[in-house]
Formats: sequence, C-alpha cells, structure tokens
Amino acid sequence: MARITDKNKIERLKQSTMKLVVENGFGGASAALISKDAGVAAGYFYMHYKGKYEMVNAIFQEVYQEFIILFEELEPDNAPFLESIETIIHRFVKLANTEPIKVKFLYVLSNDYSFAIDPTIRENNFQVIKKLKERGQKSNCLDPRITEDDLYLILFINSLQYINQRFKKSHNKEAIISELEEKHLFYLITKFLK
Repeated sequence: MARITDKNKIERLKQSTMKLVVENGFGGASAALISKDAGVAAGYFYMHYKGKYEMVNAIFQEVYQEFIILFEELEPDNAPFLESIETIIHRFVKLANTEPIKVKFLYVLSNDYSFAIDPTIRENNFQVIKKLKERGQKSNCLDPRITEDDLYLILFINSLQYINQRFKKSHNKEAIISELEEKHLFYLITKFLK
C-alpha cells in the first residue's frame, strides 16, 4: 500500500526538527520529541524516515541547497566581483532575517562533525565559487593567493559566524540583522579578500 503524505505534517516535522536541533543540539532532539512538537504521531515520523539522523541530514542538505542558490543565481549575472559579494551577503542576511531558524540550524550542523554536505551539492557549489574567484582575480579585487576553499570560508563561514553572533547577542529570539550590520559584514568580508 502506498504511503499517504500530508505535506503539512512533513513541513511541521521539518520545522520542529530544526527548532529542536537549534535549541537542544542533535543529541537532545529525539524522534519522539520532534513528533510531539510537530503534533504528529511518532509512527508518522517513522513512516517517512528511517530515523532521526536520516531526517536531520535530509533537512541539512535541503537548507544548504537553499543557501547555494544564493550563489548560483549570480552566475549568469557577471556583475562586478564586489557587487556580487555584496549581493550574496545581502541575500544571506535576508534569509537570516526572514527564516532565522534555517540559518541557526545550518550553523549548528555545519559545526557538527557527524554531518557533511553531499559531495554533489558541494561540487556544484564549488563550480560557482571557482567562477566567482576567477572574476575576482581577473578584476584584481581578490588576492591571487586566495583559493576556492579560502573564498568559501571567507564568504560562507564568516558570514554564518557573524550572523550567529548577532543572534546570540540579541535577547530577542527572532533578531533582525540591521542594514548597518549587513554593511559592516560586507566591509569585513572585503578586508579578507584583498
């Protein structure tokens, strides 16, 4: 018999998973707790996922893929390098402001050695990073010693760390990254690039 999938229940499971992983870490977010928070039966959870790791990893890949789209959308643009960097930061901050749980979830799991980005997704990301690097070096806006790994770390990891620090400093759970903070992040990133 085919599984009947209620997309609303699946979305609630995803939202509860992200929320509980952010609040309690991977170990503190059991499948039973996730199901209870989502308001679905534990059996429904196991009908769609083999276990908690499978679900958390699937959501991690999905959220990371959403972030990568921020890079991929710039590829055909061929805007000046620094304008592209500014646009990526703006889109990342916008994502943090509109869906903070996703950025917090990405932060938590990108610092957990149990989780790794799918190699195909990573390869696609690095194709875009490579083109961005070439544009930056061609326009003399990027230090020639900066590698693709460096550019990824400077742009993605530093932005993620900066945004996470703003969330931590805020007493409001739904902190908003201000335009001034976004400009400061761009300033910091450009200091790393040259």
